[in-house]
Amino acid sequence: MPVQVSVIIVNYNSGQDILHCLESIYAFTQEVDFEIIIVDNSPDDRSLREIRAQFAEISSISNSRNVGFGYANNQGAKNATGDYLLFLNPDTLLVNDAISDFYRFLEKGEKHIAACGGRLIKPDGEYAVSFGHFPTLFQQFSDIGFRSLYKGYYNRRLSISPPCDFSEPRPVDYLSGADIFIRKSVFDERGGFDEEYFMYYEDTDLFYRLNQAGYQAYLLPRVTVIHQESSPEKPDGSFNYTKYSMLEKSKYHYFKKHYGGFAVVLSKLFQLISLVAHWKGQYRYRLGRVAGITVRG
Repeated sequence: MPVQVSVIIVNYNSGQDILHCLESIYAFTQEVDFEIIIVDNSPDDRSLREIRAQFAEISSISNSRNVGFGYANNQGAKNATGDYLLFLNPDTLLVNDAISDFYRFLEKGEKHIAACGGRLIKPDGEYAVSFGHFPTLFQQFSDIGFRSLYKGYYNRRLSISPPCDFSEPRPVDYLSGADIFIRKSVFDERGGFDEEYFMYYEDTDLFYRLNQAGYQAYLLPRVTVIHQESSPEKPDGSFNYTKYSMLEKSKYHYFKKHYGGFAVVLSKLFQLISLVAHWKGQYRYRLGRVAGITVRG
């Protein structure tokens, strides 16, 4: 029987997370025929051996080094046989038959609707970033602190991580790379992920190119996927500078590619101002904690 959906998961030191992810796929996916392709970017990780022992039918591609998220997903897509691709993070968990819901939505939809995704939530039930608006210089300017002056407009039109405050399927600019369900023909047509992005912004870039070609993406808020979302900011408020620098490098590549070099200069300026304001605020907050007072201003 032909495969309808190819699930592609990039593994990088995912440990037990990817095993739980795979178990959830098999537990809940009932109405479509699927294959799973694991692209392993961590040759020293033992989880791939455990996967092969537990799920003999899963295909795998092993890289001798970490080649990046977009590159690895493109590898998986080239080996996929399904009409649809589901790019799924290894730290996600399905809680219902999400894959069949995605499949039915695109099968019934018009051909210009190329992709869909679900509402992502954290393990504690809080909202995780599921979609966003395409990044712009105005959005970056607003993130310095001016967004508080037009919060409603910012959330509706500018935020790259707005809340999912709707209940019916809705077109969105881009979907989080944690769960992207897309027509393989369209993914191949647009050249897949831009491999210049090692990590971050490769999903935004893909959907920007889809949008420019007349395609649309939809968020299906009634389809829920648990995502253990990672962030450049640590729980104590300090930064993981490796992730942060990777995020900034990808952002500047995005701005240069789609808006030109001058946009990169402005983007860096806005980011510098934002960082100074952030660090100043953190310093005052910590000073107040040490002194036992609230520091304002």
